[in-house]
Amino acid sequence: MGRKQRSDDETTRLSRKMSAILRHRIAENGLSGVLRPDGYVPLDKLLATNGFAGAGVTAEQVRVVVETNDKQRFSMMEEDGVTYIRANQGHTSTGVEAEALLDRLDEAAAQRLGGGQGLAVHGTYYGAWSSIVSSGGLSRMTRHHIHLAEGLPGEAGVISGMRKSAEVFVWVDVLRAMRMGVTFYLSQNRVVLTPGREVDGLLPLEAFASVVDHSGRVWRDGGWHAADS
Repeated sequence: MGRKQRSDDETTRLSRKMSAILRHRIAENGLSGVLRPDGYVPLDKLLATNGFAGAGVTAEQVRVVVETNDKQRFSMMEEDGVTYIRANQGHTSTGVEAEALLDRLDEAAAQRLGGGQGLAVHGTYYGAWSSIVSSGGLSRMTRHHIHLAEGLPGEAGVISGMRKSAEVFVWVDVLRAMRMGVTFYLSQNRVVLTPGREVDGLLPLEAFASVVDHSGRVWRDGGWHAADS
């Protein structure tokens, strides 16, 4: 294994460690007291946690991850002489507020999504699809938000919002959902996010514009059909 491969592997491991703490394990790592509503924590406090201090992780190594992450999962900033870091989306930890972390979409911004079609897409899997249908829509589950992308992986400007391995693509009419009372946001790395309905955390089936799978089949009338059938 060459030096570059080892370096890439180390950067990936550090990125995962940063993501786990900054998204999901703020309290467990003693960072609740320094967490800002916009998701930022002081970098020196992150580096002092067990998983970082014990491994000798440096500020420069963290900065490399932030600058090179292909999905732009993290942000850093300087304020009053303090360096802060955050995850841009995907949080489950308490204390992060959507209105501080994200940009709320209005109807005009929603209509601009999907190349002016007002659409965003959620990627999922065959194994989850029956539960989505039976439950009445997409659920945010343990996260603060349901994640959607502005387009499919690999399309221009789409860097995050779903896994490349997704098998089922749920196209959501964002403007229609907003008029049902569902709130939407856009993260710094351009992931479309929604907490779903206030009552149950669902993005309802009625907001779905279309559902297609990776082979091009369309879901309708309770089953998968060829697109031209």
